[in-house]
Amino acid sequence: MKNILKTISVLVSASLISVVAKAGALEVTGSATATYLINGGQNSSGKAIGISNELMFSASGELDNGFTWKYHTELDMADGGAASNDDTALVIGLGDLGTLGIYDAEGGLSTELGFGIGAVGVGQDYANTMTRIGMGSDVSAEAHVAYYTPAGLLPFGIEGAAGYAPNTADGQGNSAKNAGLQADTAVAGTTAQQYRVTAAPIDGLKIGADYFEVGGNVTAALGQENTAGNMYAQYAFGNFKVGAYQGYLEPAITDKVARAGTADTATVSNGNQYRFDGLGIEFAINDQLSVSFTNEEFERRDYVAIAATASTKTVTSVTAEQDTIMAAYNIGGATVGLSLVDTSNSDYVTGKDESKTIRSEERRVGKECRSRWSPYH
Repeated sequence: MKNILKTISVLVSASLISVVAKAGALEVTGSATATYLINGGQNSSGKAIGISNELMFSASGELDNGFTWKYHTELDMADGGAASNDDTALVIGLGDLGTLGIYDAEGGLSTELGFGIGAVGVGQDYANTMTRIGMGSDVSAEAHVAYYTPAGLLPFGIEGAAGYAPNTADGQGNSAKNAGLQADTAVAGTTAQQYRVTAAPIDGLKIGADYFEVGGNVTAALGQENTAGNMYAQYAFGNFKVGAYQGYLEPAITDKVARAGTADTATVSNGNQYRFDGLGIEFAINDQLSVSFTNEEFERRDYVAIAATASTKTVTSVTAEQDTIMAAYNIGGATVGLSLVDTSNSDYVTGKDESKTIRSEERRVGKECRSRWSPYH
């Protein structure tokens, strides 16, 4: 698959050299969100007011050979008020051949949020009390190339996608002439790949799954490379929508100790493993007002060697549970939201209960400009 992605990207890049854009459209969109946060339970963060905004600059057009193209980049407000340029993508529509995308901090293939339940935002991704949940990895963390099969090619709405990052040490924000390596905790030469399959077999039903892995680490032998995976289902009927998901994350581990005394003779490494699942329901009371409830569980398993040469391990497991209630009211280009979050065993600390209340207002704006593009552009 990696070789296929490389070949496709080279061929498309070569074809683009000889074609001319017929016309282009430039669009500027954005949103601003203001929040008032109240923390409770054992959460010591207190109260806070926050505001965030982002601007999306998009351009699109058609090539002489019939291919389409779209470019976009985002300008986000980072913590402390500094602006950052991220989430950049150049996507080439190949007609009946599918779609090819080149991404920097964009183009994720993870399906962990595919169950899509949340009136204001999807479950823990929108609001949680934990410092680290341990959700699955995504190829969007690296500069990568991805291929998507054309819609309608396979029965039951099946669509596939594959992404490949040639060097996880690239980090994000690379310029066109970047030599490759930036400051990053990853090791030069380590690659990442991710595969995703989605389907819509019947009206209202959506299902999907993904698998992520890291390979080619050139450091000392690892007990385990980083792997992750997710699967989800969502069913919409009338004004209701229900969804569920499961996933796991096994981070890279640097040493191995055999698990003796069991039928499983495979090696088990020091470190953490994460398992998570969730389900939820959302109800649209009318065109403006919707409410939702999600219940999610996050389990962390700690594998610890008794000694450097031990043949047994001690295993501890802690499960954190989060309940999220949301309500959202849409007023034209604005959304007013309320989110109530309650978490038990937060941060995987037994008995640590925390809560969070978020009142939010989001406004969206957009402006589109169209122009002929010079052939030299």
